[in-house]
Order: sequence, then structure tokens, then C-alpha cells
Amino acid sequence: MAEGQILQLVALVMVLGLILPGFIYYSKRLTKGAILRNIAIWLALIFAAAVLYRVFG
Repeated sequence: MAEGQILQLVALVMVLGLILPGFIYYSKRLTKGAILRNIAIWLALIFAAAVLYRVFG
């Protein structure tokens, strides 16, 4: 693994550490249907960003 890849992995773990507790807290307060809807929305946004990056990036 190259040094740049290790740094990217560390950054990803740090971001996950910041986001995951908030997501868990938020998901405990919602119903299962609302959680699935939100996950679907986020996946659609991520997919759209990936497609736009692939086309224009």
C-alpha cells in the first residue's frame, strides 16, 4: 500500500468516526421506513455525484 493510500484510509476512518455516532443516534429516533427512505436518498445522491464526477471529472 502506498503512503497516499494509507493517508486516504486514515482520513476515511476519521470521517466515519465523526459521522457514524450521529447516524446511529438519529436512526434510533426514526421508524424503520424513514431510515430506509433516508438511506435510499443518500445512496441516490452518492450515485449521482459519482456519475457526474465520471462524466465531467
